[in-house]
Amino acid sequence: MKKPMRTALLPILAILFVYSCTAEQAPAPEPGITPTACDTAVITSAYIMTTVSTKCTNGACHKGTGNFVVSDFSTLEKLKTYLNANEALFRERVTSPNADMPPRGKLSEGTRDSINCWLNHGMPD
Repeated sequence: MKKPMRTALLPILAILFVYSCTAEQAPAPEPGITPTACDTAVITSAYIMTTVSTKCTNGACHKGTGNFVVSDFSTLEKLKTYLNANEALFRERVTSPNADMPPRGKLSEGTRDSINCWLNHGMPD
């Protein structure tokens, strides 16, 4: 008698299992919100400073001397101080599609995106 009961119990358990897996669905994503790489990217200040050192403070540019005293990017603190006062100008000149800095070899789109992402996240260390 135990055998027929087991046989009847298996289909019932299978149906309950399938129903429980399909009855609840994940909520639909918010319409119009497309996740971007910047949402999950971790861009460090060390990466930004490597880029700035290579592209901006080399030669006579942005070292805090000569004509570029106002835009001194020689240390992270000085770069952040400049950005806190001039972020819109920096974005326009360095990371926008029409950027004109650095004058000797524009930054790649990926580098510009990384800098913008770092700025968007509040310039984390």
